[in-house]
Amino acid sequence: NKGNSMSGLLQRSAIAAALNIAAFATPSAFADDLLDAKAEESTQRSGDKVSAKSNQDPDALLNEAPWETEAVRVTARGTANDWPSALATDVVTYAEAVAAPSDFQDLITRVAGVGATGQNGIFETFSIRGSGANGILILVGGMPITAQRRAGVPVAFVEPILLGDINVTRGPAVAHFGAGALGGAISIEPRWFDAPFVQGGYATSGDESSLSAGMGSEAFSVAVARHQAGDSEAPDGTPLNTSFERQSASLQYRTTFGDFNLDALLLPSRTENIGKSNSRYPVRDTTYPEDSHTLGRLRLRHDNGFEATVHAHDQYLGTWNRRPGQADTFAAVSSTDIGSTVQQTFEFGNWTSNIGIEYLGRRDVDGYEASGSVLNRNYSLKNGTEDSWSLFALADWRATSELSFEFGGRTTAIDQEQRGASSDDSDHALTAGAIWSPTPGSRWTLNLASGYRFATLEERFFTGVTPQGEIVGNPDLGSEHSEGIDLGYALHSGNWGGEVHVWRTDVDDLIQLVDINPDVNGYVNVGKAKLHGGEIAVNWSATSALSLRSSVAVVRGTDNTGLQLYGIPPVTADLEARYRAAKLDASARYSHRWKFDRPGFEEEERNSVDVVDADLRYHFTPSFNLQFYVRNLFDEKYYATSDELSTFAPERSIGINLGWTLH
Repeated sequence: NKGNSMSGLLQRSAIAAALNIAAFATPSAFADDLLDAKAEESTQRSGDKVSAKSNQDPDALLNEAPWETEAVRVTARGTANDWPSALATDVVTYAEAVAAPSDFQDLITRVAGVGATGQNGIFETFSIRGSGANGILILVGGMPITAQRRAGVPVAFVEPILLGDINVTRGPAVAHFGAGALGGAISIEPRWFDAPFVQGGYATSGDESSLSAGMGSEAFSVAVARHQAGDSEAPDGTPLNTSFERQSASLQYRTTFGDFNLDALLLPSRTENIGKSNSRYPVRDTTYPEDSHTLGRLRLRHDNGFEATVHAHDQYLGTWNRRPGQADTFAAVSSTDIGSTVQQTFEFGNWTSNIGIEYLGRRDVDGYEASGSVLNRNYSLKNGTEDSWSLFALADWRATSELSFEFGGRTTAIDQEQRGASSDDSDHALTAGAIWSPTPGSRWTLNLASGYRFATLEERFFTGVTPQGEIVGNPDLGSEHSEGIDLGYALHSGNWGGEVHVWRTDVDDLIQLVDINPDVNGYVNVGKAKLHGGEIAVNWSATSALSLRSSVAVVRGTDNTGLQLYGIPPVTADLEARYRAAKLDASARYSHRWKFDRPGFEEEERNSVDVVDADLRYHFTPSFNLQFYVRNLFDEKYYATSDELSTFAPERSIGINLGWTLH
């Protein structure tokens, strides 16, 4: 399933990593395609020319043979010019997801092993195999996104309709993706619009509306989007503070001169009046008046495998808290990040290697709190700076037609300064993997990897008010370290396909929140944590028109005292069905979440729940399409997450999208 499949092991063999094609298919030449995927991708590293099919409207691809194999370029990767073949990886797209997910978090938490954390609303965050907050590295257009909140990086500023491939890698992935991928990584690529495109939509819950448009050619792509919603309700009428207004744009350009390829990317986004939906509302009202991001990237490549990239990210997040009988409080965090990567790819026979150096610097990192008036500012962070340098090296070896290996390592040194106080740290990570296809329809993978992430400037130095209470920084925090093992097996036979992963990750010097006083928390390194679990997915093409897919994921995690970790999702199973006719597509998604009875810090037990989403798409012409969908079809009342401040998920929402693309 392109939208919600279990792992990239199946998709990469089927070119689904780069093309928005039909879901729920199985490969016709499974093992050979899998083994060839890495070689095919490496032959195209020097350019940025995605095949013409990848730029088409997804609906236009539904009638094509879904497992036709050809050389493709996988775009959603880490900072290293490499695809991690032995890691558990999904590639998902918004276009294929059932019932038009309302935000990025709703889409990403449909991947097995990824769970929603924090309080609900568009600022909800997520965990990967139990690793959450800042233990997950998120990249947008190859640019690392730094955390401005203790809950981790919310990708609320990313407009889903403007997104292309989203690579979800589960398990330690620092060597491939960069420092911070302690427990996993998500790499997001913008969608390329090569023809005029317009889409408008409306959903009943919160009077949600969206409008987007794009156009382009082989050389450029321009798109804009506006998305807004008002406050909504839970099925029992409980008010939910879910309003927001977001404007986003995507501008891309690429050209070739001689043996060089140059591409540029600009992603501005501004979201205003974001409601914080939690159980304290409306007695205690938290609003984010502004969440602004501007990302830019310039990349130069040469046919000999050389690549140089420079990028920048300017961001600002403001918070406004209102409590009865108390003065209003305000907080804001802002920064400007700059970075660059220089790397070289070499190919010698059956070997492909990649070496490089990466820099990421943060400047003007400010954080303040204010009481009564936003002008009464007390800066806990003022002109903070951070500089990190990484060296990485990766190698892939195709030993035989059935057996391949990959190896890699990364080392990083970091310096942080704030008002005369300074901190420096360094760490390294290694990865080793094997891919074995003993038969044309089976594939084994084994990956051993370590990871690390450093304490952020906010965790070290920020002291102030947050929506959940006061936070106190700890300048003595050390880096976290992880060691993981993943064993995977994929099988294809006839109309059946499936995949299973079992894994374990151990974390040392885990950075966790602890109670200091009522409503006051602080950070400490709590020692060790153990995470383990498994994921399984099964695909079945019952007929040429009807396909089914099911998955289930189990995650367990405790600290060195045996207490449950925060962010461990409940056991969850999904079942999706899709029927495709000449002009009509019908799909449904059923999700069962078992009772959550192992709460961690700041979590509560939650009852089991069954949620159904449905989707109907009609193609009037190849250019004009209608989507009708229902989220939470049976109007189930349930808590959105296990966080103690989480409130209920929104009521049933009925929506419609109308889209037109010039072919």
